[in-house]
Amino acid sequence: MDRLERALRRAERFKVEYAELRFESISLLTLDYRDGRFDAFSRRLREGVAVRVLADGAWGFSSTSRLDNLERAIEGAYKLAKAAAQTKKEKIELAEVKPVQDFVKSKMKIKPAQIDVEEKVAHVKELGTLLLEDSTVKSVWIHYEDAGGRKVLVTSEGAKIEWDYNYLFQMATAVGRSGNIVASAGDNIGSVDAGWEIFERNPNEEVARRILERLRPQFYAVRPKRGEWPIVLSPKFSALIAHEALGHPAEADLTEKSSFKGLLGQRIAPDFVSMSDGPMENGFGNDKYDDEGVPVRKVEILKNGILNELMVDRERAFRLNIEPNGHARAESYLNPPKIRMRNTFFEPGDWSFEEMLEDIEFGYYLVLPRGGQAQLNTAFQVGVALGYTIRSGELAEPVKDTSITGIAIEAIKKISAVGKDFGFAFGACGKGGQMAWVSSGGPHMRFDGGILIG
Repeated sequence: MDRLERALRRAERFKVEYAELRFESISLLTLDYRDGRFDAFSRRLREGVAVRVLADGAWGFSSTSRLDNLERAIEGAYKLAKAAAQTKKEKIELAEVKPVQDFVKSKMKIKPAQIDVEEKVAHVKELGTLLLEDSTVKSVWIHYEDAGGRKVLVTSEGAKIEWDYNYLFQMATAVGRSGNIVASAGDNIGSVDAGWEIFERNPNEEVARRILERLRPQFYAVRPKRGEWPIVLSPKFSALIAHEALGHPAEADLTEKSSFKGLLGQRIAPDFVSMSDGPMENGFGNDKYDDEGVPVRKVEILKNGILNELMVDRERAFRLNIEPNGHARAESYLNPPKIRMRNTFFEPGDWSFEEMLEDIEFGYYLVLPRGGQAQLNTAFQVGVALGYTIRSGELAEPVKDTSITGIAIEAIKKISAVGKDFGFAFGACGKGGQMAWVSSGGPHMRFDGGILIG
């Protein structure tokens, strides 16, 4: 940190309005297993410094993998900012924050680095073997990765933050065949707060069981009737709608181009519907500070049906005259921070799953999504890997090989019930060429229209 502070002082001779240096030294391990063999063993060190300066109301950014090249990188960022300033009509200003000095200790009990690679290989191999023992499973792919190291942020305002940085992620997918029917199902596990101990809560036998329970009903599933029927979404579907269709428009750098433009403070859903982003128990997007040194807090995007708040960085916080909320994130030292989601989720309500079904004469319960995409106008399309027909308030035959479409900002007006349970999914979100680890979640939710199936 001393070396970074000395370099930052040298940056002051350029008379910048603001400067930050972000250092990271992180070891990353990747294992890829496919059908009884390992396709990839990879360990690499990601180490370098990101330099960002604000000069004449414009950003300049550079990065270097060499600490002895810091002064040149600072000068490069400064020159880029000066050049960019010549093209800007509106100068960038930053919302004020109190500079923080802190050390963020990992919450992991057993960090991935404490586990021998041989044990990790054996763990992945065991899961693959358990899945391949099922006669219907024809192919298995397991991707495991973890990381450990340190990150440091110093700024010209006096912020000094060091992170004990760690995460682990496992994605397992099985492809099965029964007769002429081919189907697939998977399971993701990820954490920045729990270390190797997460597999005590998710032993391989349990993960394999979950995957097979999701796979087998697809072999005798039928295609649903096309139409706009009452639909109950599982937490995994609610999670996808929260993140893809409604989360991105609430990132303030995208809001002006989205259906949320001009709607802040207005009702867009029933008063029993709320959606948030921020820290949550076991959330894959958890952190104490963002990559601008701003404390991370919960953002109530929808509050009792009102579009209440947006996710911001310091630049957008100043423009909107609101408090920064810790949503500036960079994938690595090679990237400048962008406004990104963390853990985006619908808040639980007070309905039981059985109560949601009981008065539906005909409809669908959608369990497993398969991919999904959404536009900034909140139009979405999501594949359905597994669902069930609802007949007279009871679950009937399974359905698959279809998709749902809708305009989320219209569909959420037709939410009639929000469950008191909760579930969430883990993964990576791409935006502007950068990836970020995120969670999304929610309870079971019932829509009495607004979603077209088939």
